[in-house]
Amino acid sequence: MSLSGLLIFACNKKDDNNNKVTPPAKKTYKVTYEIGCSDCEVIYYSDSLETSATEYHKNNSWTYTFYGKKGQTALLFAYNTSSVAQGVTATIKVNDSTTETQTNFCPVSGDAFVVDTL
Repeated sequence: MSLSGLLIFACNKKDDNNNKVTPPAKKTYKVTYEIGCSDCEVIYYSDSLETSATEYHKNNSWTYTFYGKKGQTALLFAYNTSSVAQGVTATIKVNDSTTETQTNFCPVSGDAFVVDTL
């Protein structure tokens, strides 16, 4: 019994003031992408490894959410693929607050590009 008590005591880390030290939690951020357009191609980083993805013929109802890590880049590009000129909006939200948004009105091929670092 005394050996197991000693092992448990030895595994508890303490700081210089003899207080228990808890390792910091790994910080993650909820990242949400949104677009505003009637028909767009969307290119974005889709995970904490910054893997890129492309989706075609998306509209205002398209959103994408993942959990990123501190220092990571969040990237979203939306491109008008409709036959009608339109404004295109791309928005990045971190923890439900808008951090980056851009709207472009181009008579031929509207696009919007936003990038943020978590």
